[in-house]
Amino acid sequence: MKVSLLEKWVSCVTNADLEDLLNMYTPEALLFATFEQKPLDKPSMIRDYFTNFLSRDGAGVELDPQTITHAKLGEHTASSTGLYTFFFNENDQLVRQKARFTFIFNEEDSGSILHHHSSVIPS
Repeated sequence: MKVSLLEKWVSCVTNADLEDLLNMYTPEALLFATFEQKPLDKPSMIRDYFTNFLSRDGAGVELDPQTITHAKLGEHTASSTGLYTFFFNENDQLVRQKARFTFIFNEEDSGSILHHHSSVIPS
């Protein structure tokens, strides 16, 4: 697994690069998003989710590098798992939300995301 695929996703989120971010997801991708109750299984749903998140002032994400693991799942598929923290400003306060993630990438297709699960870490 190339770390650069995960780093590319983080860069797209943190730099509010919506189109490059969305291009990382395959048309069939399934996203269990951090701040959404239902699975997002259509490109339009994933677009709406990230459009909303990236519209927040100062929105971004940072990886916890000590928690990240990568695994080869098949000839052209790999996973990345670990922890990250989303952040954004709300009512003049910095909000930081820790979450855990799993990505499944199709490495053959420039790292397209097949599946992405992200959930809040319970306190």
